[in-house]
Amino acid sequence: MIQNGSIIITKMQADRMLALRLDRALQGVKKQLLEQAENLEQGITRLLFYSSCFTDNYQDVCAQQKQEDTRFLEGLVQLVKHRDIIHVMVEIYVEQIMNNLDSSRISNIQRSMMKMGSSIATSSLTNQSFSGLITAAICYSTGMSFSVDSKLSAISAIAVTAAGMYGRVQLAANAANRLKIFNSIYYQALYSQELEMMYFLIEPVMSRNDHFSILMASDDEIASAIMRLIN
Repeated sequence: MIQNGSIIITKMQADRMLALRLDRALQGVKKQLLEQAENLEQGITRLLFYSSCFTDNYQDVCAQQKQEDTRFLEGLVQLVKHRDIIHVMVEIYVEQIMNNLDSSRISNIQRSMMKMGSSIATSSLTNQSFSGLITAAICYSTGMSFSVDSKLSAISAIAVTAAGMYGRVQLAANAANRLKIFNSIYYQALYSQELEMMYFLIEPVMSRNDHFSILMASDDEIASAIMRLIN
């Protein structure tokens, strides 16, 4: 009798696990459908904006969209030609954080990061090697991998439709505009490399520091900003 009871409990546990898996699967499908719907809506809206090209009062809107389209294509060219653009974009950000910091401050930041549980900070690192390790840690973090993979997969999946691709352009433009507001220096640095319209690939991770400013930041604040991107 006890054995039969154990079998019933085991079956109930298995049924519960299957139900949870199904629920997670359905949630994933729902999320994907919502993202696709939002993307198509953005694309259709952007296509409709091009009607402003026939109106004298909205020529500035038309010109801005044309520039964004061109910059997006230039970014895609960089992505195809140089497969390390994610590393380049992150490296630019890290260099901006570490720029003009003397050896004493670098050591303080390293010690602060070690207190936070970082495994990449040791007191023997030079400024250059420390920056390189930070860049690599951010690039290979789980959050960055998920962000880039999901965005690139979305581009491949929607490229077959004009509305779908235009939705991605609009999302990229929105991300670039947000960056311009929160970190204009980083935006200009990416712009000079024709990469600002590719920022949307890494925005979910980099936007964790939207309200962080290197100006007047303490060593502990810089360490915390770095750890937010790594973790």
